[in-house]
Amino acid sequence: MADIPEKSAAGYVGRLDASQQEKLHQFWRILMQSWNPTIAGADPTRKSSVSNPATKSHRRFFSLGRSQTQPTEEETAAVPTNLLSTLNSLGAEPNEIKTVNSLLKRLPGDKLRSTLVTAIKQDHPDALCLRFIRAEKWNVPKAWIKLVSALNWRVNEYKVDEEVLLKGEEYHLEKSRQSGDSTEKKDSEGFVHQLRTGKGHFHGADRWGRPICIIRVRMHNPSDQTQKGLNDYIIHCIETVRYLQIPPVETMAIVFDLTSFSLSNWEFPPVKFIIDSFQESYPESLGALIIYNAPWIFSGFWKIIHGILDPVVASKVHFVSGPSELKKLIPQGQILKELGGEEDWEYEFIEPKEKENDRLKDAITRESILAERKKLSDELFTLTADWISSSKSDRSSTRRDEVITKLRENYWKLDPYVRARNILDRTGVIKEGGSIDFYPTMASTSAQVEKSHVMTEHMHNAHVSAVVA
Repeated sequence: MADIPEKSAAGYVGRLDASQQEKLHQFWRILMQSWNPTIAGADPTRKSSVSNPATKSHRRFFSLGRSQTQPTEEETAAVPTNLLSTLNSLGAEPNEIKTVNSLLKRLPGDKLRSTLVTAIKQDHPDALCLRFIRAEKWNVPKAWIKLVSALNWRVNEYKVDEEVLLKGEEYHLEKSRQSGDSTEKKDSEGFVHQLRTGKGHFHGADRWGRPICIIRVRMHNPSDQTQKGLNDYIIHCIETVRYLQIPPVETMAIVFDLTSFSLSNWEFPPVKFIIDSFQESYPESLGALIIYNAPWIFSGFWKIIHGILDPVVASKVHFVSGPSELKKLIPQGQILKELGGEEDWEYEFIEPKEKENDRLKDAITRESILAERKKLSDELFTLTADWISSSKSDRSSTRRDEVITKLRENYWKLDPYVRARNILDRTGVIKEGGSIDFYPTMASTSAQVEKSHVMTEHMHNAHVSAVVA
């Protein structure tokens, strides 16, 4: 089993070395140049202190063979002049510039900007950016492409905010109860099936404060739901877990419980969908993937899964047998009885409460909070432009941190007007205003003391370092 670091590594908010800070500045520059033509390029007299051996090797490879075709004027038409210049200075390959052009046609500057602000939610903007930068091994042009591709998927393809978060559990319950045999009804029935069975659900946190998702694979029958219904539920869960990540925690732990797993439970498409989602749309968001009590017949399936895993994701996989091994990752008092632990807790789906989503209809309040959010984001980007310039960096940094805090507070005011309530809201895990209680109904027991100690220790560490996988 691979080691999990108890302390954070470099490359996270508050833990950037000089070269990583420069990469973050470069990333913000090209991101803002995507919608603001007045953002100047980097100081040409200032040489980068960052080397990228992988990029250099990549260029040497192409120099020995046929070079890539340079983009035509049409293939750069959507790329602002300053952005194109900066991309070239950062060593972007011709095919990467063509991809930038293609993405900006689908997600033009102003829409890219607004989509980014929506996607940030309560997150730290730098933390969001750094996840994509780390995922691309500090290659800034590739990181831009990965982020904007994810934002394009979010707003133009999957429509996460309006189709998944805004509709939520109550919508699918209502659709599943309708008469007829429509595709939408079947999809919603599949979504509701996940809710009622608790096949995949959240409960508690591990030793590093990472929220835990438990997937009871034995309960999966491919014929019980449509693929879209299951995929919608998967994205619903990945989006929900973001609210459970208490800064500086940025990742989650997934326990794939393979107890009583059989051939009839195996289905590759949803597994691939989960992997693709984490690797492309939510990179650096998975802290640990715990394969629990895997039977011998799973070994063949694992070879298939391992073949499509990014090496970084693969390094976070832990094969665990029994609670004595699991307690190295999750304290004994937090391991559910069904997993062989001491926690006397069982999943139960609680129906939506009457009028719990009434605030979604309050357009006046929503627009007022959104106007405040736009004002804050405008200031954030102005301060960021100053922050990435050497002359105003220190002065802008303090105020920028203040604005980022205000953006987080603003989101939690906005949240009930843009996100339908879910079971974690109804059970008191997610509380009004964004506070999180992983164990809201615990009795006063020795197990509670251990849980309380773990979370108290985690929150203390949060002030001095970032918790990473």
